[in-house]
Amino acid sequence: MLAAALAVGLTLAPPLSAAHLVSNVEGQIRAVILHYGSGEQEGFWYDQTVLYKELLAKMDKDVGFVILLGKDEAALKARETLRPFAAEKLPDGSARVKFLEVDVKTSQFYPWARDPYLLQTDEGGNLIILDCGYNEKPFPVTTFDRVFEGAVTLAGMVHRGGGNIRTTDDELFVGMDTLLGIKTEARWVEYGSQSFDTLYDMAKSLKPEDVPRFREKFEAHARLIGRILGPDKTMVVPEKDLFFSELEKGRFLFTKKKVRNTGAQAAYHTDVYLGVGPKGRDGRRMLFVADPRAAAALVSKMSAEARRTAEHGLPRVLVEEGFRAAGIPPTEAQIAERMAWDRHKLLDLGVVRAEKAADRYDAAADYLGKLGYAVIRIPFLPNGLTDEDGKNDGTMGIGFNYSNVLVEAYGDVRKVYMPVFGVKELDQAAAAAYASAGFEVVPLNGLLTNALTREDANAGLDCLTSEIRFPVRWTKN
Repeated sequence: MLAAALAVGLTLAPPLSAAHLVSNVEGQIRAVILHYGSGEQEGFWYDQTVLYKELLAKMDKDVGFVILLGKDEAALKARETLRPFAAEKLPDGSARVKFLEVDVKTSQFYPWARDPYLLQTDEGGNLIILDCGYNEKPFPVTTFDRVFEGAVTLAGMVHRGGGNIRTTDDELFVGMDTLLGIKTEARWVEYGSQSFDTLYDMAKSLKPEDVPRFREKFEAHARLIGRILGPDKTMVVPEKDLFFSELEKGRFLFTKKKVRNTGAQAAYHTDVYLGVGPKGRDGRRMLFVADPRAAAALVSKMSAEARRTAEHGLPRVLVEEGFRAAGIPPTEAQIAERMAWDRHKLLDLGVVRAEKAADRYDAAADYLGKLGYAVIRIPFLPNGLTDEDGKNDGTMGIGFNYSNVLVEAYGDVRKVYMPVFGVKELDQAAAAAYASAGFEVVPLNGLLTNALTREDANAGLDCLTSEIRFPVRWTKN
């Protein structure tokens, strides 16, 4: 009986064929996965439909879009907003915009679609989705086979998933953020009787003499991640050696709570302020590293009058992008009065914060350059108007982050889809940095999508999208 039961069990769960982790850096974009969330979450304010309309209008017409959304009134309004694109078809005759309903409220839906998913293909070209969605609703999403023919979802256990892992044709970039977030729970208690939830917690508690032993444990975890995800790829952990050299000196600059305001995310998170690009003509991999110092210098050259004029013009940009407050579109004057960015001197505050963080970003860029990468510095002005300043009653500030972009590289095509925020001096400087590296810059309205925040820095365009760069087979639904 037991043997028969086991046989039945094996029949119900046939082995998967060999899988290959596909590049999310190189190749033509064939499909984009998006999460529809709306409102404020984790200190950010966003309206995803602004991004959706921009991508649909400016990406190639044979790129399909899969929008995950809930079943509430907000989701219905989003569908209505995108109705002008309803008639667009892909080459196979299916709808270009495909909606996949999931069991979650729009206001609670995790908007950053990059984070949960790692993508593989099997020998038959079927899509395998490793869903690392934190075990929160609605993850893991097991219904992708409704839009992708033959798709299989596997529940992944990699901290921050695709948001911190970049795959090229021959490399696997894994940020320290992911590796330090590995769960340890109560497995190790050799340091007295104390147990640790994650490698973060263990690293924070180390004495310098304990670092070598901790590194052995860390490397063992890192090798496992590399072996599972990309055994055919070279694993790269940016700034790993620098992290441990700092740790040996008793310096732990990176925690989950302090990642943004220390600038450590530039080094340890391969997404927000460290972007991975294609290889250049010289064969070196391009890395886009945020540059607060350059942004601060640029804004400092503007006259005080020019800075106030730029700040005063931002509410008009929000009106043009369709800003809503409690479902009602406020006027430009109402937004200006509420936000008061010119009175707060938002850009001046950003310069102060940028100058404080600049050394950390410069160190990351210098270190990566010494490893042989082609480092391209991209202006970044942090948000200087946060709740911690005591200067406001919860007013949203703005982060001007241009290094978190969507890159498309295949054949002779080199494109960067870059958010613009309405301060022309910063927008133009960021575009010029990419253009000088050989990229065609496609600007996307980004102020309402991913710039408003109460945090030091805003989220990014790349964080909000998860793209597929190989031919997909769409279902006929």
